Amino acid sequence: MSTRRHDPWLGHVLGDRYEVVRRVARGGMATVYEARDLRLSRTVAVKVMHDHLDADDDFAARFDSEARAAALLSHPNVVAVFDQGMDDGRPYIVMEFVSGCTLRQVITREAPLAPARALDLLEPVATALGAAHAAGLVHRDVKPENVLISDRGQVKVADFGLAKAVADAAPAAEGEIVIGTVSYIAPEIVARGHADARSDVYSLGIVLYELLTGRKPHRGDTPLDVAYAHIQRDVPPPSASSTTSLVGGRIPDYLDALVATATSRTRSRRPLDAAVFAAHLR
Repeated sequence: MSTRRHDPWLGHVLGDRYEVVRRVARGGMATVYEARDLRLSRTVAVKVMHDHLDADDDFAARFDSEARAAALLSHPNVVAVFDQGMDDGRPYIVMEFVSGCTLRQVITREAPLAPARALDLLEPVATALGAAHAAGLVHRDVKPENVLISDRGQVKVADFGLAKAVADAAPAAEGEIVIGTVSYIAPEIVARGHADARSDVYSLGIVLYELLTGRKPHRGDTPLDVAYAHIQRDVPPPSASSTTSLVGGRIPDYLDALVATATSRTRSRRPLDAAVFAAHLR
């Protein structure tokens, strides 16, 4: 009863069609709910933008771009978008509901992972992002929280809220806030606000490092310290980490090399896009 009192969306029917059942997750821009599609009698996920962002045209545009970006992609490893709309002035997106967990939860429970397990989890993520890159889209916020793993083991990439068409991914103006998660952000985004497919590859390399070691490669007292570490320091070889698991055997040299190539601070030395990176993983 108290949850319903604090969250008025619970029990509400969005757009006279989607009955909100329970809250699944809350992020910086929106809350995700499990809902019932009353017209098609199926379970869906509904992402509703936070009320304090209603008046911010930039956030509303970014929210709209997520639906449009994901709707362009029809791929088994991308969370499908079904619908979008407005309810009482609040934008919402209706998506495929994935019952399971996030890659973050897998890392928390299992990391450091055996090399084969890490590759099995990351390859479909790279494949999904390869499809996005082929469609001319850059995700720009690749991180374990945005990777969903269904109860049947299917891996799906979610949250294209920061996605941009490659042609529109221009450098940020001086002083503009760079949006992204600092632990996985590419150096060129920190330095110039510029992102392309190789920026997503950098983030994939960081995720691979974390899967293999159970830790992030760069740490600092503030998010700004972490962000600038991506510019100033190379990602160390995962085999050098003191937390590396011996369960799956020694991390092979080729995985050290793959992480080093994907996370090169020189953008031109990385794989051209996620499809190329996926081929390397395979």
